[in-house]
Amino acid sequence: MKAVDQRLEEALFRFAGACAAWAAERWLREQLPIRFARRIEDILQLPHVAVINPQMNSILNTYLETFEVIHSSPPIRTEDDERVFLQAIATQLEKHNPGTRLIAEGYREVRRLYPYIRLDDFLHDHFTTRIATRILMDNYVEMRSPKEGYVGVVCQNMQPLKIVQEIAGELTPLTRSLYGCAPEVEYRGNPDCVLDYIPRHVKYMVRELLKNAFRSTVERHLSRSTVSDPLPHVAVELQQGDIHVIFKISDQGGGMPKRMQREAWKYGWTTVNTDRSYREAWQYAEDAEESCSWDRDRGHGDPSKPLQKSRIHFIFVGLCGLRSLRLRRSELAGYGFGLPLTRLHAQYFGGDVFMQALPGHGTDLILILTHLKAGTPSTEIDDLSTLLYKKEVKSS
Repeated sequence: MKAVDQRLEEALFRFAGACAAWAAERWLREQLPIRFARRIEDILQLPHVAVINPQMNSILNTYLETFEVIHSSPPIRTEDDERVFLQAIATQLEKHNPGTRLIAEGYREVRRLYPYIRLDDFLHDHFTTRIATRILMDNYVEMRSPKEGYVGVVCQNMQPLKIVQEIAGELTPLTRSLYGCAPEVEYRGNPDCVLDYIPRHVKYMVRELLKNAFRSTVERHLSRSTVSDPLPHVAVELQQGDIHVIFKISDQGGGMPKRMQREAWKYGWTTVNTDRSYREAWQYAEDAEESCSWDRDRGHGDPSKPLQKSRIHFIFVGLCGLRSLRLRRSELAGYGFGLPLTRLHAQYFGGDVFMQALPGHGTDLILILTHLKAGTPSTEIDDLSTLLYKKEVKSS
């Protein structure tokens, strides 16, 4: 069966009010517990060290709570029942918002302790069903508060240029605060192209690709020249096709060696050295302890009293300060989930992401998104989450 019957009519346009009274609620009440139960089972089958990781365990507890809330919800028979169910869905959606970050942090912690552990298949299946399930829940909530120009979560005739400009406007001050400078964005191609798509997905994908371009451009520039030298621009080209829109993001950040290009699409792979933060914190502790002792020797402290602040104190202070910096830097890079998740989001609706790297010069990242409307290939491919479900049933 084609996804025009599965994804759009059931997941996106099903809840527009044309179906029988409360059919959408009843369908969600039946389907969502199944989806969450399978994800709970997947988490529990992970290596024990992953299951007990605080971040992974937090995800597990949230899934258990959502399963219980929806599974135990009363049958939908009245408008009051519908309002209660709608509020429950909206509340649970909010609780799942930090899920991607928690999975990324947990996976990194597990890999730091046990580098041989790879969870690529689990992560791929987890995020595929996460995308599908959130679309179902988000779309149901949005259908109950319709907005002009939208069909559920799908924005009709969305202008990609405005989204790129919005994301660039967010990343520019962030990059300046971290590095002291930021590249300008040069816009090329067709500024008037339009796309029927989910804005939240487009923003996520564009943000991840622009973050890579900004960071690589600035870091290469700072390592090869002075701050006064102008940064090369990051170029964003938009082109309109009959059934899709193409985003091409080009930087002069030095490119990526061919041997590393395949690694870049793996979950958790990153060029950011997080262990460096701990070395920096230890160095801060040594410098601060030496400074405090030096002040006391110069008569700025009471020599009869022992040094009040131990190295452990300074390590703690250093880690706190560096943790704050890492949190800000992680907004630009650090978890290694941006590229694989961008590709997964694009492929879910029949699009894709490609990398063309010129080592020593820069990188082109090409994002292809297909219109989400009936009659286009995005509505005629097999639903990835449905295929995954069929695969699980067949293997069980």
